[in-house]
Amino acid sequence: MLSVLKRNPVSVILAILLHILIVAFLVFGFDWSKLRKPTTPKANVVQAHTVDAKQLDQAREREKEAERKKQKQREEALKRKQAEEKKRQQQLEQKRIAKEKAEQKKREAERKRQAQLKKEQEAKKKAEAKRLAELEAKRKAEAKRKAELERKRKAELEAKRKAEAKRKAEAAAQAERERALQEQLAAEQNSREIDRYVAVIRQQIERNWLKPGQAGKELSCVVQVRLIPGGDVVPGGVSIIRSSGNSAFDRSVETAVYKAAPLQVPSGPLFESFRTLRLNFKPSG
Repeated sequence: MLSVLKRNPVSVILAILLHILIVAFLVFGFDWSKLRKPTTPKANVVQAHTVDAKQLDQAREREKEAERKKQKQREEALKRKQAEEKKRQQQLEQKRIAKEKAEQKKREAERKRQAQLKKEQEAKKKAEAKRLAELEAKRKAEAKRKAELERKRKAELEAKRKAEAKRKAEAAAQAERERALQEQLAAEQNSREIDRYVAVIRQQIERNWLKPGQAGKELSCVVQVRLIPGGDVVPGGVSIIRSSGNSAFDRSVETAVYKAAPLQVPSGPLFESFRTLRLNFKPSG
């Protein structure tokens, strides 16, 4: 800055003065348009400025007064609103208190009613318990009487039952002895019948048997034959269950069984003993 001032002192001074003038004009509100108006007497200019300032102060005062009125109105409205809200809250509180009192009164009445009801129920329960106790005592006495009668009746029935059971047991024992005797007789008779039919069947098979060339007299086998009522052999129903040790002998016996069919068998229940028949085949000669 000092070097610039040394080189151009005049320019720097003019620039400073120019800035000072601009600041002065801005501060004091110099009106440049007045320079272009005709020159008027100095007294009129002062008077005009005085009137304008006074009117401006009056306008500002009116605005302030209006603002104060508005502020006062807002404050009064707020106070009214607060008073109304307070009144409303008081009314709500009064209603709440009244409601609580009514509910408390209602609860108290209900409590008294429940207490009275409980008292009545207890009285009824005691009366009912007494009545039931009396009935129970009567029932027990009656039950005891009936139990004694029942005991006597059962004793009589038991004596009769034992006598009847003894009689039936003796009759059953006699019937069992008779049945066993009859079964023994029937079994003996069936056994004789079975032996007779088995002998006949063995003879039938032996008549149809062709002795193999190499078979000795000591050979024998056990053959099983499955039969149907009438004596016919079930297809494939002949099998050797104990071989003679000679396959030719065993095959000759199987062939003889098929040739001898139908075999002579009994009818009726006795046939069940011949449905699966086992024979010890040993040639007689």
